[in-house]
Amino acid sequence: MAILKIIFGIVLGLAIGVGVVFGGELLNHQLWPPPEELNVTNPGAVRAYLETAPLPALLGLPLAWTIAAGLGAFVAAKVAGRVWAGWLVGALLFAATALNLAFIPHPMWMLIASVVCVPLAGFFGARLGRPAPS
Repeated sequence: MAILKIIFGIVLGLAIGVGVVFGGELLNHQLWPPPEELNVTNPGAVRAYLETAPLPALLGLPLAWTIAAGLGAFVAAKVAGRVWAGWLVGALLFAATALNLAFIPHPMWMLIASVVCVPLAGFFGARLGRPAPS
């Protein structure tokens, strides 16, 4: 039964993390919608938009990714009863963030903030969710 608890914790942590990213990005796009004429399949157009987008619109993205990694890792570690389960979830959410940053051009400050904050949030989220010592 312990392995099912670990698997459930990891899956739940990932689901919560992805849900936070989805919700955060949805809220961010509602508050600061990108121009309707923006062609998201054109990296040059996306880069040009990101260079002129309002700062609060840009801050919301790494914030959502960081919260997702921390909360997902916390839930995984808490439910699984293993801190490494939280670290795994944090690492998977960081990998998704890194892919996003690699495929969509972002300003350098967003890249640096995300590369620093997302793994730290995953690490500390898992540590906070670890089981209490007996």
